[in-house]
Amino acid sequence: MTLTTYSVRRMETPDLADLIWLFEDEPTSEDADLAWPVGLQSFRLRRGTREVLFSLDPTSGEAYLTMYEAGEETMALGRLRRLASLTVEKRDEYEGLVLLFTSGDLDALRLQTRPVIRLSWDVMTLGVW
Repeated sequence: MTLTTYSVRRMETPDLADLIWLFEDEPTSEDADLAWPVGLQSFRLRRGTREVLFSLDPTSGEAYLTMYEAGEETMALGRLRRLASLTVEKRDEYEGLVLLFTSGDLDALRLQTRPVIRLSWDVMTLGVW
């Protein structure tokens, strides 16, 4: 019998302290028995009438992102998979989170958290059809 082994590359994530700094809140889990980094952990941030809910399962490398305007859901991205890394960006008067995918076909997803909450994602990198 032949066994096949697969190399699983773990997603690179910022330190929990950096995520708490970015979202200005501790992560929460639907399961009280699970604490960071186990299970799906959610961060929520509000600026004015906009709100973002970012959920991440660091173990499986899966993320969810939901945006709200005045309490109404305006956009939801679920089961974002094959994430290579999450990076917290800190620049003058700008803060955000960058999600990079393992696939070269997908452009980086950028979640700006300061000065306003904004999402940008071109899905496909330039020159890819």
